[in-house]
Amino acid sequence: MVAHQFSGRILNGCRRTTPSLAQFTNPAAYNGSEVKINAYMRESILVSVGLLVCLSPLCGAQQSASPVTISTQVALGLVYMQGQVNDSGPLNVILDSGASASIVSPQVAEAAGLTSARSAEAAGIGKGSSQTLRLIDSCEFKWGASKKQLSLTHQGPAILPIDYISAQVGKRVDAIFGSNVFVSFSITVDYEHETATFFPPGAELHPSGTPIPIQVSGKVPFVTATVEGENGKTVSGLFLVDSGTAGQLILNRKFLEAHPGLLATGSFVDAPAVSAVGGEIRFKIVRVPRIGVGPHLFSGVVAAVPESSSGVLENAAIAGFIGAGLLSRFTVTWDYANQRMYLLPNDSLERPFETDASGAHLTAKAPDYRTISIDSVLPGSPAAKAGLTPGDEIRSVNGVTGLPLWKVVEAFRKAGTAVELAVERTPDTLKVTLPLRSPFQRSASTETLTKEAGKPGI
Repeated sequence: MVAHQFSGRILNGCRRTTPSLAQFTNPAAYNGSEVKINAYMRESILVSVGLLVCLSPLCGAQQSASPVTISTQVALGLVYMQGQVNDSGPLNVILDSGASASIVSPQVAEAAGLTSARSAEAAGIGKGSSQTLRLIDSCEFKWGASKKQLSLTHQGPAILPIDYISAQVGKRVDAIFGSNVFVSFSITVDYEHETATFFPPGAELHPSGTPIPIQVSGKVPFVTATVEGENGKTVSGLFLVDSGTAGQLILNRKFLEAHPGLLATGSFVDAPAVSAVGGEIRFKIVRVPRIGVGPHLFSGVVAAVPESSSGVLENAAIAGFIGAGLLSRFTVTWDYANQRMYLLPNDSLERPFETDASGAHLTAKAPDYRTISIDSVLPGSPAAKAGLTPGDEIRSVNGVTGLPLWKVVEAFRKAGTAVELAVERTPDTLKVTLPLRSPFQRSASTETLTKEAGKPGI
């Protein structure tokens, strides 16, 4: 499900839900070999996640008989590749395992002459309004190398504004290729070396890594993971495996309510609000003592917990999302045909889990997304104490100009350091030292933070 930045989380709005969903706790059992979802639960999950499954048959796959590997770019954990819709020029496409439907932007649809005679409502996990999707009758997706181009014909994606993703990553997004691609191909994403390999039906698949059982429901993958709380209690839950979520983990508030005391109330801290499909998203973040996926156990993962349980999170059967902040520590192979994903650790497996340490939410301005501005500032945060305000434009970071937004976001996660900013606040250009502090540390004055970071004050 792609992307809004949720302290890294980028939420995808291509979900549609039903207002009344069956409530479940501990919905699936992981027995070391399979994920079990009963028929009634499956129907509920399909309603919650998947009313926007691809609306045209996927019988039009045209591909090489052998695997095809292409270059990608990973930004905030999101996997960008080049693709086309019909005979469009090269497009920036996000490869999204959590999207139950593929999406094209209105601009791409207009330029490609795509027609739509149907519509539906898309409700994201934000609290607010829904958005109307226009459903395309038929089009062709193309991607890959010129001599080994891959394609899917007779596709029925949705038209939806997705510029909010571009604004919160700093790289234009023209389309999202979702479940129809993952259903048609086995896919290996090497996050470390920024490549994606597509295995067409019939191609030999010998994935490296540990096989993890998944359940594909609504054409998106779910896995059972364990969450260990501060009291040592361990609870299993069903998680959407979502390469389109830029954060590490999202926890459903309803899941936490079903397991009181799992995470101490005092361990939750505020994060800057963001905008996405469904309206504004307000949430808190919390460090989870441990989360287990198959044989892999992660400590200190930062989870975002939305204040409202809307969109797919209306369904208490879904404990949350596992996002790119975890997936990017592996080479991941999605094998829907055999209900497996494979995880091969890369060099970032043991890297500490970071989150924004500034308290400022940044966005990039269209059309080129090169101008970075402050969208909101959390009261009492390091950014607020440094005097930064909404509307300020960041011209340089530590003397370097022209950094893309996702690189600035990464720099703002280095708690215990300080960054030197050139900030334009019309008509002035200001020099600002921004000491960075983990939001999980107690509040401190700007002078104290600056001293701790070993930098001069503003």
